[in-house]
Amino acid sequence: MVNIEQEIGDLLKKHHLTVGTIESATGGLIAHLITSVPGSSEYYLGSIVSYTNAVKTALVKVKPETLEKYGAVSSQVAEEMAEGGRRVLGVDICISDTGIAGPTGASKNKPLGLFYLGLATKEGVLNRKHLYTGNRQQNQSMAAQAALNWLKEYLSDYGQPRVNSEDFKVKEVVTCFLTANDKILLLKRSGQVGTYKGLWAAVSGYMDKPADEQAWIEISEETGLTRKEAQMLTRGQPQEVLDIALRTRWIVHPYLFKVTRLDAIKIDWEHTEYRWIDPAVIRNFNVVPGLEEALTSVMPAKGNNGTGN
Repeated sequence: MVNIEQEIGDLLKKHHLTVGTIESATGGLIAHLITSVPGSSEYYLGSIVSYTNAVKTALVKVKPETLEKYGAVSSQVAEEMAEGGRRVLGVDICISDTGIAGPTGASKNKPLGLFYLGLATKEGVLNRKHLYTGNRQQNQSMAAQAALNWLKEYLSDYGQPRVNSEDFKVKEVVTCFLTANDKILLLKRSGQVGTYKGLWAAVSGYMDKPADEQAWIEISEETGLTRKEAQMLTRGQPQEVLDIALRTRWIVHPYLFKVTRLDAIKIDWEHTEYRWIDPAVIRNFNVVPGLEEALTSVMPAKGNNGTGN
């Protein structure tokens, strides 16, 4: 199985691009993941872990007034970190993060698990906001994975004509994560399904009924579980996932269900196998677009460890 770090490396070499990272709350984890690929020195030039405001201003050139006005954990600082890092490191692409990994450091308007990512290229600089609900290590891991996902997304579209997402077809789906014993169920999509053949996913399906009703229908069809064998725990907010290749704007309705009878699961023709996994290792699987973000939106927080941002 080709992991995302290798895919990113292959894309960077294909487009003759270099990359660097400016990290705060992830503490160098993004750099570690990218450089885990042999030969990554061909495209990865370096990193700065700007953990304090002093280093952000001195080395990465974040403006003191930006920090004072918006705070270190903000979209504005994430963008200035990425753009400053692109210039300091001399790379084509720079990705940054700033966030509150936990268990301390939250404020009234900035909860635990809040992260901002920045992506700077010659075309400009962008930011993305994420909110995680795991412990410190899980939040850091999910933020690093989100950074890699974004980097891969950018590189996959590199050199392609810009598209107007408003012209895409809109399809609504439910995505139901099943949990038991602190693990979640992943299912590998068969070659008979219409999209994302061979990728790992949760229980999912198009919405022909209201979301709650459709969720139960999909669970019954794809796992054989009844309402006595599964209990709804969380209904997440709908999320938008853009698939440029399919010219589709997916509106994903995420759910979390607790399974009480693991031996009752019987998968149907839509899947070839299933596995119970620790949520933290989902990044090791080749999953359908937006699956990790959907999982993050419904997973409950666990006991926190460690200190601060």
